[in-house]
Amino acid sequence: MTDFEKYLVGYTDRISVIAGDTQQFMTSSPKQGDLKAELVELICGDPRAIGAGFAEKPVNSSLNDVYPAIHQRLVNGSYGVAKNVPVPNLGNLSLYFYPTLLSSNKDQVLVSLANFSLFLRGSRLWLDLGGHGHFVDMPLRLTRWHSVSFDFSVRKMTLNLETYALGVAEKDQSSSHVFSSEVAVQEGLSSLVLAARLNEGVQNSCFNGKLEQVRLANDSDETIAQWQFQNGAADAGGYNDEFFDSGVLHLNGRFHNCPVRATKGYRWDASVHDYRHNPEHYAAVHFHDDDMTDARWTPTMTWTVPDELRSGQYALKLIQGQDVDYIPFFLRAAPHHKKSHVAYLAPTATYLAYANQRLAFSGEFASMVKNENDAYLKDHIEVGLSLYEHHSDGSGVHYSSYLRPVLNLKPRGTMWAFNADTNITAWLNHLEIPFDVITDEDLQREGAELLSEYNVVVTGTHPEYYSANMLDGVEGYLEQGGRMMYMGGNGFYWKIAYHPDNPAIIEVRRAEDGTRAWMAESGDYHHSFDGELGGLWRRNGRPPNQIVGIGFAAQGFDGATHYRVTESAKNSRAAFIFEGTSGNEVIGNYGSVEGGAAGQEIDRWDPDLGSPEHAIVLASSENHKPGMLRVVEELSMSVVFLQGSKVRADMTFFETPAGGAVFSTGSITYSGSLAHDGYNNDICRITTNVLRRFSDPTLFDYP
Repeated sequence: MTDFEKYLVGYTDRISVIAGDTQQFMTSSPKQGDLKAELVELICGDPRAIGAGFAEKPVNSSLNDVYPAIHQRLVNGSYGVAKNVPVPNLGNLSLYFYPTLLSSNKDQVLVSLANFSLFLRGSRLWLDLGGHGHFVDMPLRLTRWHSVSFDFSVRKMTLNLETYALGVAEKDQSSSHVFSSEVAVQEGLSSLVLAARLNEGVQNSCFNGKLEQVRLANDSDETIAQWQFQNGAADAGGYNDEFFDSGVLHLNGRFHNCPVRATKGYRWDASVHDYRHNPEHYAAVHFHDDDMTDARWTPTMTWTVPDELRSGQYALKLIQGQDVDYIPFFLRAAPHHKKSHVAYLAPTATYLAYANQRLAFSGEFASMVKNENDAYLKDHIEVGLSLYEHHSDGSGVHYSSYLRPVLNLKPRGTMWAFNADTNITAWLNHLEIPFDVITDEDLQREGAELLSEYNVVVTGTHPEYYSANMLDGVEGYLEQGGRMMYMGGNGFYWKIAYHPDNPAIIEVRRAEDGTRAWMAESGDYHHSFDGELGGLWRRNGRPPNQIVGIGFAAQGFDGATHYRVTESAKNSRAAFIFEGTSGNEVIGNYGSVEGGAAGQEIDRWDPDLGSPEHAIVLASSENHKPGMLRVVEELSMSVVFLQGSKVRADMTFFETPAGGAVFSTGSITYSGSLAHDGYNNDICRITTNVLRRFSDPTLFDYP
């Protein structure tokens, strides 16, 4: 238990909106009484005295009102439903299953239909028919494929244990169990439910593991329905939330909470590693009892985004007694609005990747709970997991969504991702330079055309997660003469995919390299959402060095350090960057992170990885703490000493052939130094100089 208490939480159905959009807000509180809602513009989320200082501006809005508080449940677990399935009294149901967690205190349902269900209890397979339970006295095995069939006519269940070595059965055990019962399978139309039971539409007893080839037949063994779990219809391809019935009735169903698709099935023999090359080898789906991509709450309030509200970073502020919650969102400029010269690109894909991450205060780190949001997240596993965690069965989390309360996407929290990025919005507001806000979601949808409306695009502190569309958009923008200020470190690192029909959901497949919390299973490296190979962009042939001049070099969290201005910075091409600065060689030895502007995760210039040869390294970090270690993707074998000349943050500048330019800071902690001494410091002057010159449409000369 902690000293912090929080009850009121909420989320929105849209994290990026535009004038005219209809937006919904979902809230929940177990406490009786009303809650007060206020729309605010979020300037800075950092409440610490050493930071920029918390700042918000109240906004006059039709949302500002009092609403009745309601309590809404969060129910985890993925499952599938096919409706209006004809249930034969004489016939057969068969399927393959692959358990990944055997629990002695929790039933796990494989399939339920009418008054019949198959489920796991401990290491045994059970059948329930009309409330009468029976089990097969043969232990199940973890991470092995089993097949099971049930003959409705003679009340006979047959369990086959099939152990596969690369798709070939090397052992075949069989056990049959015949029982008598006066209860028959209830005929008529019913819903077939996969991996759970439903009680008034709410899932329970969810399965951890894979299912494949669920087949329903009549007494002549003619197929009534056979449900296929390949990644999309065979004739359509691609991902969607449906699963398909290849039978004549086409009793298609729908998955909920995104079980893992494009995963190896019982036929996989390592001959293919891309599910598109042989879908039959990837005809399984992996369910988890803690999946959560849509809380499906009832909206508390709905509004139409007004035309007069300027582009910015906003939040719905909720108040119930002493309990306060924020639901942030981003408003972009409408097509008919006059655009600013500057766009702030909020890294919302990275926010999703870290959504509800508990690593900083779980287990032995429980004492690191620092606020009410941390405490709620620690005590409420039901809000779902981040892409840095493992499911209850030990597998890595592939999908993340904002259609649920996200406790670390709020102001006054940990200075990482969203809150660290508000140092940048605070700086832009301090300068009183007009800027528009756009998001990764917008970039995914509109690409370079969206960015082309702006003279300069400013990133967040840690734009780590990028889809192919997003990367294409940035490259296209720079090729057209755009200017980018990369304000962080470890950017453009992991390749992701967006759900093709729902931008609230992203996917990651952490392949064989990179600094990662888990690794996808061999053969499962391709995204289900777009079919592309996952993993590092560096390993996909598009390292960040080629785009912004620098790439991930090292990480360490035992303190930051300073930069030292290089001799190269005296180049006349960079003169505008240092105008009005102190002339000191050491810069950035201050900031909201102990040690200075260079720390946590840092990037360096490296022509071997595609950094432009003509780029100017303006300043490089030095004297890092012992915990700042080389990234694992640069190490081909185990070594003892991991620091050296390649462990550094490089502040760089270079021009592009089309008259554009790129400025990169190379450090996550850089923005924490902007507000030092009331924004009267060299880091702020350098960055402001770059912003003002990049805003100027005058073309840069390509050297």
